[in-house]
Amino acid sequence: MIELNKIYQGDCLEVMKTFPDNCIDTIITDAPYGLEFMGKEWDSFGTDLKKYQEWTRQWAVEALRVAKPGATLLCFGGTRTWHRLACGLEDAGWVIKDTLMWLYGQGFPKATDIKKSGEKSGKNMEKWEGWKSHSLKPAWEPIIMAMKPNEGSYAENALKWGVAGLNIDGGRIPGSWNWGKTKTDFRGKNGLKEGFKQTRVKEDIVSHLQGRFPANLLLDEISAEMLDEQSGERKGWASQKHNPFNPYGGNALQKSKTIREGFYQGYNDTGGASRFFYVAKASRSERDMGLDDFEPQKVNDGRQTPIDNPFQRGETPRHNHHPTVKPLKLMEYLCILTKTPTGGIVLDPFAGSGTTCMAAKKVGRDFIGIEKELEYVKIAEARIKAIQKPLL
Repeated sequence: MIELNKIYQGDCLEVMKTFPDNCIDTIITDAPYGLEFMGKEWDSFGTDLKKYQEWTRQWAVEALRVAKPGATLLCFGGTRTWHRLACGLEDAGWVIKDTLMWLYGQGFPKATDIKKSGEKSGKNMEKWEGWKSHSLKPAWEPIIMAMKPNEGSYAENALKWGVAGLNIDGGRIPGSWNWGKTKTDFRGKNGLKEGFKQTRVKEDIVSHLQGRFPANLLLDEISAEMLDEQSGERKGWASQKHNPFNPYGGNALQKSKTIREGFYQGYNDTGGASRFFYVAKASRSERDMGLDDFEPQKVNDGRQTPIDNPFQRGETPRHNHHPTVKPLKLMEYLCILTKTPTGGIVLDPFAGSGTTCMAAKKVGRDFIGIEKELEYVKIAEARIKAIQKPLL
């Protein structure tokens, strides 16, 4: 029997073996990327990435067993290794349905300067001024969306197992609305083309009153602002003040004054970042939520940057010293998108500092977290405790 709303300490492979078959509705996790991140032992698989793929397959097989038929898995990956992650999931029996892209505007490359490197050996490297190693500025992370095969149709699986598909209406993006569509008439009374006219078709509404269909693109606030500026929609009517993910304000429920006869903004999916989900990266206060009594530890990711900034860690004292804390609002959105009509249990096999579990609790879902490192378990438990359950 599994215990809900807790963090299990241990290796997820061993812990999941104690769970019964078909008991989990959703798996949302930020598994190791196989990049030896910050020299962490749990992210080290050597230079043979086939080992990383096989390790992924092993935990994914056990995750498939405990997941209900029709369950959704959302797994973050690294841009250099996500192909191995995807293959490992597929080898385990998961069906890859899509890959979401989480874009962020602030990332920092770690590139070797070829000229300086050569000069250390006494070589003449003047021609190589400006050349660096294959390290571009990181600006996105993939989130692989997979599912455990249904038993029968989506409807049959929903009735038998209580889980199927995605919560599309619950995950719609507020902010851009279509107030109608236009009808173009190219023919005259005699059936010949005599020109055209455009009229609004009142009964044919192409929008959904709850917002846009969820996309496989997710933005942080920096990339959202850049997209808005480039599209000219920075202060457009598409923004709206009741969207908790929109920092810009505005009101989408008011018709735009710029709407002309025969043209309705949004009909061709116009607009800026309001077309997509976007949210800020995890701030220091969010990362350290509930950790006031914890002794700060220095985090050093190799950059000589003493600033306390969520994107520039350098060597900085932190209460939450987990190196890969995802934004709470992002994980909330993923918990909403995968929610079942009754809520459904969320499992995170690599719980880290507990953000997935915090998000599940915040949106009213039961959760189970598994974390190998005891220090992170304690951080996760404190952060989860700081989250208030939603009022029913």
